[in-house]
Amino acid sequence: MADLIRETVNHLRDLPRYRQILTTLVRYGYQDVVSALHLDAIIRPIERAALGETPPVHDRPQRLRMVCEDLGPTFVKLGQLLSTRPDLIPEAYTNELAALRDDVRPFPFDQAEAILTKEYGRPLAECFASLDPVPVASASISQVHRAVLHDGRTIALKVRRPEIQKVVQADLDILKNLAQLAERRLPALGVYKPLALALEFERSLKRELDFTVELRTMHRCQQQFAGDPTAHIPFAVEEFSTPRVIAMEFIGGVSVDDLEGIRGLGLDPGQVAIAGAKILIKQIFQFGFFHADPHPGNLRVLPGGVIAPLDYGMFGQLDGRTRERIADLLAGLIAQDVDRVLKALDALDVRGDQVDPKALRRDVDELIHAYPELSLDAIDLSVLLRELVRVIRTHHLHIPPDLVLLIRSLVTIESTGRQLDPHFDIARQLEPPLRALALRRYHPIRLLNQSVRTAEDLQRIATLLPDLLSHSLESIKRGELNVKFDLQGFERLVKQLIRASNILAMGIVISGLLVASSLVLRVGPASLAYTGYAAGVILSLWLGWTMSRS
Repeated sequence: MADLIRETVNHLRDLPRYRQILTTLVRYGYQDVVSALHLDAIIRPIERAALGETPPVHDRPQRLRMVCEDLGPTFVKLGQLLSTRPDLIPEAYTNELAALRDDVRPFPFDQAEAILTKEYGRPLAECFASLDPVPVASASISQVHRAVLHDGRTIALKVRRPEIQKVVQADLDILKNLAQLAERRLPALGVYKPLALALEFERSLKRELDFTVELRTMHRCQQQFAGDPTAHIPFAVEEFSTPRVIAMEFIGGVSVDDLEGIRGLGLDPGQVAIAGAKILIKQIFQFGFFHADPHPGNLRVLPGGVIAPLDYGMFGQLDGRTRERIADLLAGLIAQDVDRVLKALDALDVRGDQVDPKALRRDVDELIHAYPELSLDAIDLSVLLRELVRVIRTHHLHIPPDLVLLIRSLVTIESTGRQLDPHFDIARQLEPPLRALALRRYHPIRLLNQSVRTAEDLQRIATLLPDLLSHSLESIKRGELNVKFDLQGFERLVKQLIRASNILAMGIVISGLLVASSLVLRVGPASLAYTGYAAGVILSLWLGWTMSRS
């Protein structure tokens, strides 16, 4: 009862925000969605009348992007998430939502100053030699100020927006309620599992709001790329980092899409593209922990061609088996092996509730044979992956979130690379790690480890099995455990067994009759022996006829 009252109070508290969201949807021509959810009554009549006078002029994907921009940080992040899900929405929408940027109006410096003072518990003059009140960048969740430490190091202070957590949580609650409504009132959306998507989005956004998660990600990347001269991971200043603030090295250099700036550093843009791709591929296939948003704004180029990834808020994670299955998928596409592709998709948990296997096989076969000569040197990987996602979406298959992030990262880094070099081909950079994964699978040490693990499992089973059987038998004796057999066609099996038993018994009788008649012929009356032979022959003929009918 208390939970019901609390939920009702929360809904009443969120009513103005509900009205704002629904009014915005109607303003941009999504009246059909509001009506389908039966939520028209929440919009005030005067607002509905005013909105009806201004028909939308943009196409539907553009209007969805405008809805996200108008509704603020949570919906900007939701639009960005949807832009990574071509398995859920058409390409026109993903392309439009990909244009959403976090560049928003900065909040006043006095609020940032108050947050920093509260987090550090002391005057800022004791922390920094200088602090620039003008933000370097401003995003939907945070903004960045440049500061100089007393030891002379220049750092970037990433400060979370004031009250953003409360705003985001209220929006997340509304989104989850709308998702539940959509599942009940829009059955066609059931295959896309709106509530599961809303919960996944909630988990992702809450992790992004907690800067300690981003800080741990930076530390992990520093360990992975320690000693790698091609990558530079900014250091973090632990003393001035909290759940609401990250203090990290200020990265200079030029943006990865600044061709003139790159040439000004004396670098070849094509080599910069290769270096950036190798860093991402190393993260994916060697570490299984990769930057999920490697767009140009998140990559800086330093002197010497060193790449410095920025923003560690969105990362994907793949275990060893998943990486091998991804390699199997790419190898199956290249070999034009339909069975291998389907098997790899199933192993990657790319599945659906109601799938037509024949239709899926046909579409995958058409996809891979649309390219007469597939090879890592010849294919356009981004096009091939988009086509594969189109097939997956057509058949309402579900893609695990990290696999979606992987596809997005590969497509994004290839697009960025081609801005630097029109002939850039990420598929060529994939060949060495794919070959290494294939060899690693059959490495003697790995095979030995697998054998040891298998032996350990067998030993554990052998140790547990006697006790398990003993307890089960005792439970059966005490009547605590009922064993139920459900054998399909059991009655038919019984009949067949009875017939076979009868035939066997008759065969024994005939054999005995013939043997007895032979004995009688030698020692007794011949007429009795011949009668026995005749009976045996008749029964043998009957038995043969019966067996032929069975």
